Amino acid sequence: MSEENNVGTTGHQWDDEEGFPLQEFNNPLPTWWLYTFYATIIWAVIYWILYPAWPLPGGFTKGYLGWSMYSEFQGEIEKGNSIRKPFDDRLAALSLKEIAKDNELFQYALSGGRAIFGDYCAPCHGNGGVGSKAGGFPALVDDDWLYGGSLEAISETVQNGRAGQMPAHLDSAGGVLTEAQVDDLTQFVLSLSNKSSDATAAGRGSALFHGDAGCKNCHGDNGKGSLKDTVDGQPIEPSLGAPNLADAIWLYGSEPQIVKTTIAKGRHGRMPAWSQESEEPGRKLDPLAIKQVTLYVHSLGGGQ
Repeated sequence: MSEENNVGTTGHQWDDEEGFPLQEFNNPLPTWWLYTFYATIIWAVIYWILYPAWPLPGGFTKGYLGWSMYSEFQGEIEKGNSIRKPFDDRLAALSLKEIAKDNELFQYALSGGRAIFGDYCAPCHGNGGVGSKAGGFPALVDDDWLYGGSLEAISETVQNGRAGQMPAHLDSAGGVLTEAQVDDLTQFVLSLSNKSSDATAAGRGSALFHGDAGCKNCHGDNGKGSLKDTVDGQPIEPSLGAPNLADAIWLYGSEPQIVKTTIAKGRHGRMPAWSQESEEPGRKLDPLAIKQVTLYVHSLGGGQ
């Protein structure tokens, strides 16, 4: 049996069994496919001419149109800056309190402050300013402040940073108290916030708190911290940043072992300075950004 076939072959034949040779035919491609393929080649050449395409030793071909993604990006940045400029000029000219009274400007500042907070502050204070007891990073959504929650105090904190230090009290860690005395002091601190404690041990701890341990000099006569308490009737320097021990808010946690560790070994906290005038190394914020993030932190719910 044979069948005439007008399609040419490549000339390659494997075998010829029973009069049916196994050959490789040279079937032509469909015309529409060929035209499409030629069109893509023409389009590629046109694209190479009009747009940046080929790398060169000193850069790349610029293209007849002179377009680039970078120039388009810069144009979008400039457009955005021109839209923000009237708002930024007003932010720069007004005080924090004046901005807070201008709802349109205030909402604009919050929008920028939220983005700045997410980039620079959230890694420590958490998304939304919820804080972290594991790292000793204060929550910014409550009304418990170490250095003050007013707009001015928050701005100063952001600009200049803060350095808090709780000294070690256990003798083996550099302090002057024995293990038993640290246990007594722990019981007294727990009793200040009405937590379960040993009344007898807390009594001994109270004597240490107001005496040899020197705790009242920072935390105050009633343990309410440097912002809310006094020492022998005299105000405490607010820059001490001593926390209130008589409320239910704890920087590192309220478990007895954590409180004991804090008393025994001390704590060291550091808030970096973000002002461009600061000599501290690291990333800095311009005055406008500091205003925006200050307003945002104040708005989280704990601002005073």
